Amino acid sequence: MLVEEVLSAKNAAAPNSAQSHPMNSSRLLLDLISLAKENHETTGWNALIERGALRSLMLALQYRDANIVNHCRRVASLGVAVAQYLGWEGTELQILEAACLLHDIGKIGIPDLILHKPGRLAPEETQLMTLIDEIASDVLQACGAHDDIVQIVSQMPVHFNGASHGFRAIGSEVHQGARILAVIDAYDSLVTKQVYRDRYSHKEALEILYRGAGSQYDGNVIAALVRWFEFNGVPEQLYAEQPPYNLSGDEITEAGSVCQVFSYLYLLESLYDGFHITGPDGQVRVWSSGLSRLLGRDWRETNGSFIGNYIEYKSKYGEALKPQDYPVFGVAESGRSQTNELLMKQAGDQWHPVEVQTMPLVDQSGKLHGFAEIIRDLSGRNTKEGDRDLRLMASRDALTHVANRGELKIHLDLRMAEYRATNCEKAFSIIFLDVDHFKRANDTYGHAAGDEVLVSLARLLQHETYSGELVARYGGEEFVILCPDTKIEEAYNRAERLRNAIAKARVVKSNEFRITSSFGVTEVEPSDTADTVLQRADKALYMSKHSGRNKTSRLTSEQLRKADPNMVNPPKVTGSTRKFETKIHACVTSSMIVYKVRAFVDEYKAKIGEVTDKRVLLRIGSRGMVPFWGSTPERQPVEVVLEFGDERSTVSRGASKLVEIQVRIAPIGWATNADHFQLRAKSVLKNLREFFAADAELT
Repeated sequence: MLVEEVLSAKNAAAPNSAQSHPMNSSRLLLDLISLAKENHETTGWNALIERGALRSLMLALQYRDANIVNHCRRVASLGVAVAQYLGWEGTELQILEAACLLHDIGKIGIPDLILHKPGRLAPEETQLMTLIDEIASDVLQACGAHDDIVQIVSQMPVHFNGASHGFRAIGSEVHQGARILAVIDAYDSLVTKQVYRDRYSHKEALEILYRGAGSQYDGNVIAALVRWFEFNGVPEQLYAEQPPYNLSGDEITEAGSVCQVFSYLYLLESLYDGFHITGPDGQVRVWSSGLSRLLGRDWRETNGSFIGNYIEYKSKYGEALKPQDYPVFGVAESGRSQTNELLMKQAGDQWHPVEVQTMPLVDQSGKLHGFAEIIRDLSGRNTKEGDRDLRLMASRDALTHVANRGELKIHLDLRMAEYRATNCEKAFSIIFLDVDHFKRANDTYGHAAGDEVLVSLARLLQHETYSGELVARYGGEEFVILCPDTKIEEAYNRAERLRNAIAKARVVKSNEFRITSSFGVTEVEPSDTADTVLQRADKALYMSKHSGRNKTSRLTSEQLRKADPNMVNPPKVTGSTRKFETKIHACVTSSMIVYKVRAFVDEYKAKIGEVTDKRVLLRIGSRGMVPFWGSTPERQPVEVVLEFGDERSTVSRGASKLVEIQVRIAPIGWATNADHFQLRAKSVLKNLREFFAADAELT
């Protein structure tokens, strides 16, 4: 196997490597592309990744941390075994084995005090760790690795349901090799002692993987791993202690040079918005993830193509540039690096100001090996971190930083879709809770204490819930926990455990201040929609509060039908049958309103009419050939007017800012049935409330 060949080739001649340099940018980038040695073999392993490059990377990883090499070796062995069980063979297996061996090379540039930190990572440390896969992609491109190897390594951390990529349901769009690697990597990490925890048993590790099946991991791969273990057993020899591999002096020098390249790449990825490296003929060798975000073009599209096909510049004054006026031509002519301020055509055909540093990659003999351009966006958008921050702001509660209603809806819809797709076999449960007598606590101890209660409660819920469960703030002092693969009895027991933990916890600094919470629990049923299962959990919560608080109630649809009608009947909507008005109190700042509206428009494919600072007119749905309303929401168009009040502080909901929004909804076309219009209007209102994390006040 390649594992043994690479790791045991102690006496093999070390490939030529550039000597270690000080932090000279052009020399370090030249070292990067020099990892791929010049060879013309197009068969066997050299068609996937040049052996010299592979060995250099493994030496650097061994020099960096022998435990990581052992982890990669185990993952490669198990990954290949499971892939064979799934029917993989030949070149496919070689690609997967190489990807498994190389999936952790991005860790080469991470400092020990972060990589082996025994406690929780700080935000800045977490941010650096998120670059591991981007750095690995950069290096593998530079090494000329097979596209499938780069794709498997770069997609390995992508959650199976797309949760780590804006909750876009990805599923089978993720390379199957990446799905195999994700499962095997997680299993090996779980059964191996880590600096921050003890090892899990084989059985415990499989249980944890199963809890993530269908969301973070591919359930079919987990099932294949389990069946493989049933036939072959746990390979104890794989986890036997490995003899140390002692690097020679030349190997240490080579590994140190590679480590220096990785450190420089972390600097590039952290400080700049994107970069690319081309050969002397202008063919793309490396296309960074940041550049993909800037230009909306993936590395697979640009790899090996002429750079002029993908980057367009104008002068900073907007004047058109001829190709020969581009920075790279000036650098090629002068042989010296230069910096220019230009306009770059970015994703969406938008022109934005950028700073471009262009440098030639020249070796000690003066031979030109290519060019590098390092780009910094000057538009103030801070693309790399700004997009991530906006996504977090749009999906997180501003006070407690747990998920908000919108994110809860996305997860709930995904669970419902999975429930339907598995013929109602993958059930889930909902736990609904709120703080008892929260207003009294606010009035007694002050509103700052009320905020502290909510923040502390959110932290307690996150600490006490299982991996894969979602904690969301539903509004005010109400929270929802979405429990995948959980029956109602198990969810009830979890709720009771949480209720007792809350009652014992000290949620504010005062030792005298204790809170209790009421809970409602239900399980999804075949007749449910995402709305009805959430509503039933809410009714169960009402039962707990109605019967004395600090209790947990569970409720099925059959029990709900037999319940007190005064409890289950919804409030009546007042107003004209052809007109719907209400106010919602949005738990967001004025500066976030525009992002919320934009997200709502994108989600529901609304058309924007009149727009001012205080008023937005939207049209949702469309008419058919005739002006009558149809039978589906898409054919029941409505006009929605949103009028925004001034931002003010709130003292009753535990949030720092509140904006009152007047909502008016009217039908477009002929809504002949008044009840149908009211249902449609309430559905639109519900969606608005979820996006604005708002409460409604019907008028």
